[in-house]
Amino acid sequence: MELSEAAQIHQGLQEKDTNNSLHNMKAILKTWKNRLPVVADDLSHWSDVFVWRQHHYQFVIEYCSRPEQSTNAVLGVHASAQAIIHFGKVSRKHNLTGVCLQTLSRLYTIPNVPVVDCFHKIRQQVKCYMQMASISSNKHEIQDCLEAIERTNLKFFQSEMTAEFYALKGMLLGQIGKSEEAHKAFSAAVQLHDSMVKAWALWGEYMEEYFTKSYPNQTMQTGVAAIICFLQACRQQNESKYRKYLAKVLWLLTYDDKEYSLLSTVDTHFNGVPPALWLPWVPQLLTTLASDGGSLLQNLLIQVGRLYPQAVYFPTRTLYFTHKIEYRERCRNSELLAAANKQSHINDTSQNSTSTQSTGLTDSSLRATPAMVRFSKVMHQQREVHPTIVLTLEGIVDQVNISFLTVLTRVQYSYFAITAAK
Repeated sequence: MELSEAAQIHQGLQEKDTNNSLHNMKAILKTWKNRLPVVADDLSHWSDVFVWRQHHYQFVIEYCSRPEQSTNAVLGVHASAQAIIHFGKVSRKHNLTGVCLQTLSRLYTIPNVPVVDCFHKIRQQVKCYMQMASISSNKHEIQDCLEAIERTNLKFFQSEMTAEFYALKGMLLGQIGKSEEAHKAFSAAVQLHDSMVKAWALWGEYMEEYFTKSYPNQTMQTGVAAIICFLQACRQQNESKYRKYLAKVLWLLTYDDKEYSLLSTVDTHFNGVPPALWLPWVPQLLTTLASDGGSLLQNLLIQVGRLYPQAVYFPTRTLYFTHKIEYRERCRNSELLAAANKQSHINDTSQNSTSTQSTGLTDSSLRATPAMVRFSKVMHQQREVHPTIVLTLEGIVDQVNISFLTVLTRVQYSYFAITAAK
């Protein structure tokens, strides 16, 4: 297949109809771009395929370097550079870091490489050095990686690319213990491009690691800053891969102090984060809502419930009735215990009259716990914003209960009938 496609490229570029031949060539190059190895593939086979393609990319580069083809000058260069970068990426994922660095070095043999390809090449090179440092626990690779970034002339790159370079530099400086310089690099990254997700995420991960390793000796301001960075990273995107940063936020809440500094930070900075990102973590948010200081998450759950009422109302309703039943059982047990203690101290003449007294415990006499109050507020807000939807949901629950009771009654009747027949 590759041989047939390469023959079509050569034959097409030698024909007089250049427009048709260029269209076919672009289609084949696009096919080669999409036909790439995955991590599970054998690289020995794909290495030969990429070497084969490089020869034909060189032919395309020579053809497009003619004066009459100035509009397609970067066509072959870009295709060749992307092939080299992707093969280096797959090699790195195979833990073949030496092959990755050797492959990426071939990019210097291509003239006039586009800036975007140079950026991807340096990023893969940095990741390769980081992987080598994590395996060998040697800081020499990190120094080499820092030198590679320092040698890069950043004036040719866009602000977003430059910001990512500074973020990677901050991550590397943090790993060798240069905390102050790392914070300066992260700060420069977010100042260059304030919506740079990777810069906020790397900064948050650095401060999270610094906070958790030093806890409880570390001040809460570091944890607060880590939560702010993670929320800023989630604020810029609405993709599932950024939901993991919300998981880090919820995990950091377990380190909260008595003043609820971390919960207050979430309550202050959650605005702007797409509510869809919170949906997988609604059960965890409700668990936190039931704990002390959970009222700080009440506004967050109300905002999520405005767009996704069913995802919030059902779990909240379930937890509300669960807490209500548990609280009622605790109160009943305490009343029975008090009655038993009282009964043990009275004389025999009054024993018969007090033994028939009930505890007098009803739902109206119960006093709602703070958790139940917070749950009821969330549900009340849902009823005000989405009255029709909530009414429909309650109808569904009633129908399910009726169906369940009907089935249970039938099972009991069948069991008694069978027992009586025996």
